[in-house]
Amino acid sequence: MKVLILKSETGKITSEKTIDGNIGDVVKQVASDALKEWNEMTSDFTIMKDTQEARIPLPLKPDVYEAVKSFLSGKDKTSAILRIPIYIISFDNMWKEDDYQDNKVYVVSYYLDDNLKNELLEYAKQATSAQKIEEQGEEEEE
Repeated sequence: MKVLILKSETGKITSEKTIDGNIGDVVKQVASDALKEWNEMTSDFTIMKDTQEARIPLPLKPDVYEAVKSFLSGKDKTSAILRIPIYIISFDNMWKEDDYQDNKVYVVSYYLDDNLKNELLEYAKQATSAQKIEEQGEEEEE
């Protein structure tokens, strides 16, 4: 199955590629590459798993069904609902008071279609956006 690998730095996508492979193996390889970029004196190194909801129009073709059957979580009248795993590999981050800020991350997930890819691009940008912390600080002040 196709796997999407995104690298996000300070709110911008700096690398994007799609490869065929087992997601577990791809995550391990990307983590190995990220370890080479990691500065253990200034940053934590973490791998977190999250999920993203995606919808695919019904009916599903047999080959599509086989590819996504392990992610099916339900359906409505027009689409199948999937829970797609997303792995966030953070290797350049810091604490600002009580908030944690990722500066550089890799985001690894399955590539299903361009809609999900666009959602993952936005997710990756937000993960390293400095604006995220500024917005939280403003909410606390209100």
